[in-house]
Amino acid sequence: MTISTSAILSLIHNEEDQYIEVSQNLWNAIAPANTNKEHIAVSIVVPSLKPCPLTKKNSPSNLTAFLARCKPTKEGKGRNIVYASSHLIKSIYGQDVLSRLDEEEDEDDTWLDNTGCLVEIKAVELIELDEMILGALNKESYTFAQKDHSALSTLFLEKIIRSSCQYEFEEGLCYEILMTNPVKQGFIYSSERTKVLVVDLSESNIDERANVLLPTLTAVSFNILNSRKEPNVIEPQEFFVRVLEKKWPEARLCPLPNPQEDDENRVFMRIKDLAKCNIFSGDWVLVSANEPKKSRLCKIYGVEDALEDQDIVYIPPALYFNLELPLAPTPVENAKITITRVENPPADGAPISSAVTIARVASPTSMDKALQSVCLDSLKQWFEQKERIVCKGDVIAVPINEDSARLRTLDNDSCLKSLYEKPTTLAYFKVVRLDLGDDSNSQVHPSYYGSGRRIIPSKTQMVQTGVEYSRVPTGSISHYYNFVEQLPLIRSSSFAYNQLYELVSSSLQFVDLGFELSCNALFHGPRGGGKSTLVKEVSEALGVHIYEFSVYDILSDTDAKTEAYLRAKFDKAAALAPCVMLIKHMEGLAKKSAVVESGQEPLLAIVLENCIKNVNSTHATTGYPVMVIATTGDIDALPSSVLSCFRHEISIQAPDEKTRLQMLTNLLSDSPLAPDVSLSSLATQTAALVAKDLVDLVARTGVLALQRVDRTIHRKADESGSSTSVPGMNSITASDIQAAGITLTAADFDAALGEARASYSDSIGAPKIPNVTWDDVGGLAHVKNDILDTIQLPLEHPELFGAGLKKRSGILLYGPPGTGKTLLAKAIATSCSLNFFSVKGPELLNMYIGESEANVRRVFQRARDAKPCVIFFDELDSVAPKRGEKGDSGGVMDRIVSQILAELDGMGEGGEDSGAGDVFVIGATNRPDLLDPALLRPGRFDKLLYLGVSQDHESQLKIIEALTRKFRLHPDLDLHRVAERCPFHYTGADFYALCSDAMLKAMTRVAESIETRVKKLNEEKQPGLPDPVTSQYYLSHLVTPDEIAVQVEEIDFIKALDELVPSVSATELEHYSKVREKFEKQK
Repeated sequence: MTISTSAILSLIHNEEDQYIEVSQNLWNAIAPANTNKEHIAVSIVVPSLKPCPLTKKNSPSNLTAFLARCKPTKEGKGRNIVYASSHLIKSIYGQDVLSRLDEEEDEDDTWLDNTGCLVEIKAVELIELDEMILGALNKESYTFAQKDHSALSTLFLEKIIRSSCQYEFEEGLCYEILMTNPVKQGFIYSSERTKVLVVDLSESNIDERANVLLPTLTAVSFNILNSRKEPNVIEPQEFFVRVLEKKWPEARLCPLPNPQEDDENRVFMRIKDLAKCNIFSGDWVLVSANEPKKSRLCKIYGVEDALEDQDIVYIPPALYFNLELPLAPTPVENAKITITRVENPPADGAPISSAVTIARVASPTSMDKALQSVCLDSLKQWFEQKERIVCKGDVIAVPINEDSARLRTLDNDSCLKSLYEKPTTLAYFKVVRLDLGDDSNSQVHPSYYGSGRRIIPSKTQMVQTGVEYSRVPTGSISHYYNFVEQLPLIRSSSFAYNQLYELVSSSLQFVDLGFELSCNALFHGPRGGGKSTLVKEVSEALGVHIYEFSVYDILSDTDAKTEAYLRAKFDKAAALAPCVMLIKHMEGLAKKSAVVESGQEPLLAIVLENCIKNVNSTHATTGYPVMVIATTGDIDALPSSVLSCFRHEISIQAPDEKTRLQMLTNLLSDSPLAPDVSLSSLATQTAALVAKDLVDLVARTGVLALQRVDRTIHRKADESGSSTSVPGMNSITASDIQAAGITLTAADFDAALGEARASYSDSIGAPKIPNVTWDDVGGLAHVKNDILDTIQLPLEHPELFGAGLKKRSGILLYGPPGTGKTLLAKAIATSCSLNFFSVKGPELLNMYIGESEANVRRVFQRARDAKPCVIFFDELDSVAPKRGEKGDSGGVMDRIVSQILAELDGMGEGGEDSGAGDVFVIGATNRPDLLDPALLRPGRFDKLLYLGVSQDHESQLKIIEALTRKFRLHPDLDLHRVAERCPFHYTGADFYALCSDAMLKAMTRVAESIETRVKKLNEEKQPGLPDPVTSQYYLSHLVTPDEIAVQVEEIDFIKALDELVPSVSATELEHYSKVREKFEKQK
């Protein structure tokens, strides 16, 4: 892998957007050895342009690195300097960034000698593009592209093409790169090897498109000289405070911080507010919360990325906690801190402490004996990395990679390098004693700089002792410390989250401790629904530890051993207060089936109840509670004795479309998405998928994107080797692909979604939106309108059903077989964007008592999870026959009918919370007279629609046109004449057979004509042809496209009509007519 080299960026004011120049010293460092090339391709990363942690959206360019061609220059001898044009920077990052870099360069004449904008540069190989989508920004550009497509490709042949950038050419031609494949940056070798598509963007507002790029630098309209007051007057200023979700990139700060500066004691505010406090960016200030006497020295920096106009400052989570600001559940929106300018700021920071005593905070990591040595080593390293400033009572968060730490050998100190890896957890410590020290050489009393003191390991005596019980910093901890596994950045807004948050937060109120209130809750929902993640979110938001284990980890061969393990787990949790004890897979502890067989409640249920009671008394000794939260994916499997151990039950449902959109936004927040990806559409397509399925979907998409890029590069390399010589395509590395940039496209998501549905293991299946349009349905116009009135009305106007009016959600399609009942139901689901859930009768039957009815409940629950959804019961008469007429094994069919009736009654209740309002049931049957009469009563299948055969040739023509719309028909063929030959007892299935047979006749006719032609060639024995000429040889060497073109002619339909046998006789049709009359009279 090529290693990047650091250099300084210098701007040159010209119009070059393809080439940059580098000093000879830098060229020697990055150019491949023994290269004779005049220029090479390089990748350039600008660290100071990293995304701001307050910015919710990325720039449309999404280029973490940009590619350019590089050549050496004689300038900058002895230094590593990159000379890039201002036009290049503007085309990639926008005018705001260009202005910022220009100002930084103009502010200091010695910019190139001392400071400046640092970049990382390395040599790469360019990747040939397979596809490019352009946007023509004016009419002339679009007309040129339509007129001469090859000339358009020629314009881009010598250029590096970058997504989201604009390219201008002579004669006013201007194009924007909307999308490229397989990577975001590359080149075109020839117009034949790269597909170029052009769309017209001339009607769009170019000014609006230019403003899409989020500004990195905001113009500040104030004069600091006019705002500055008398320098001797020090007026503390109050500001609202917000906790940072991610660390602020140091490269974005000005001035650049000292490497030894404590990054946990920084405050960030708008540049405009710096003048209010009479301070400059990078100054030392005193920060305090409720008590000014407990102020501490912090570095303050001005930033231009604040999203709010109020007087707001941003601080790290640990600093927020250590300032003793309000913690949840106390409202934190109005929390304020006071910032005071230091008249005589110290040169090095706070005074040095002579001694500090630190205790472990009881947490699962710090109390683990296997990790104690690693925790202490990490604490030592934490102090050695920076000159930390701490106060008495501060909680220190030390990142640790637990997995690497457990693999570390006791005598291998070199394994400390594992501490630099991405952390998996935090070890917490608390400053219990701090010697303020006495700096007699200083002219200022140490207390002038607040209560904070600087810790320098070589000058400060450090003592570690004891264990403290404390809450810990709140906020997006997993994102701020860049954990390997991060919790969702956007917190859930579901009812389950709010309910659990209220339960846990109420247990933290000190007023409740005297009442011995406890938080014991059972969390149940579908497997993979995010129960554990939701508990972790609440724990992180409230600043309490979480101690989790699975029941299956403590199960043993005897109940006595399992009891011992369970009590040990509860004893450990009691020593970690305040703590949420998360017990996963509670159904593994005891089974309801075992209770039914033995007739006795399980012993472990009694043990569990006793353990919960004992752990509830923890607050008496520690001052903090231990909250027990258990999760299960099958609450019906738990015996009542286990359920009674928990005071609260919280149900988590399968996510609706809004929740799925939020989950996908969280999962893809750091992923580069192509412009053709619509997360809202993806959220609609992923109905019935739970949180774990969405995580798997995103992972599949990433793998498929990599496979797509790899497949395209290999194909291009093979084409290059066989026909042309494309430079560099045979030496592409993973580093080159990473530099060029990969995006997740809509095709990747579609393929991943198809794989996910195909691998669905549930026997009932996964609902999905079908792909059947009304063009596939011929005739049935009267039925179409009736159905759309029933289904579209409650979807488009739900307010009409808010006053207790029940929705008509049941439709019964009946009529002869083959009249298009299933096809019609799929077309309805497609036109209304509804998920389609087809159920066959045998899928519901089960040999065990009660399981058949349970399958019916699961079908309707799956449909509620996938709402808006259509459940289609095909051959409904086999699923719900009349009750009491036929005996079966145990009356299972009668019970299935009763269960279906109960579920149908719940469908019309509606309501957003019930989950049933957007679920529609469509049944199809050939024999409605065999159905149980209760199904046809109002509120159930109360909309009966008859689908019969066509009664006129016009309707038959529409069916034939729908079936043959993808056929290649002979110009002389008149389908109306074909329809006139058809009798009136043909069903839709018969017409399908007719059209299929006609196509088969046409194919047979073409094959016979080729055989005749081959036979004639063998008789003529032409020179240069093999003897005999076979059909395979003729098809591969001699045939013309017109000879193998299959066109259906009228004679093919006539032959097919002569052989077609109707599926429904005239006598049967008469019977169906009588059945229709009977049911229409009942209506």
